[in-house]
Amino acid sequence: MNFPFFRQKHFEPRFPIVPLNISADEASCILEAHAPVKHEEPDEGDKTISQDTLVSISDHTRIDVGIWDGRVRYVNYLTEHFDRTEKQRGAKLAYFVNLFGGVDEFDEPGDTGYLILWRNPKRKILIIFGLHCGPVRTIDEDPTHWGEHEAEQGSDGKPDTVVS
Repeated sequence: MNFPFFRQKHFEPRFPIVPLNISADEASCILEAHAPVKHEEPDEGDKTISQDTLVSISDHTRIDVGIWDGRVRYVNYLTEHFDRTEKQRGAKLAYFVNLFGGVDEFDEPGDTGYLILWRNPKRKILIIFGLHCGPVRTIDEDPTHWGEHEAEQGSDGKPDTVVS
């Protein structure tokens, strides 16, 4: 017997998805539909890829958007939605992977035990997924989007500092 309530459910976000590399004003408008938007200083670790952070917090989801030269460089999604089980967190990660090109476009994922790092070299996007609570960070790694500034690459291939 097949019960419909036992079927695996697909992740559909209950929050807006903020595209990478759009203007800060566009991102703010998208976030306003979710919850009020505040400007915050970037965390210490994010200052090399963010000059400003837009934050929108609802009852179930916090979205942080890192802005560099007026454009979206990264988006953090921390949500209680789809976090109860490993299958749910896996469905959430699959949603973002499919949103940004599908598994075939991504390199082999890296696993630190706490995080999964999955890079799409074709679209120059990195997805970082927290294994414990399921937060998702999407990062625009396309050097042509950095404008007049050039990102100096560290030994891990990630921007370390930004110079003009």
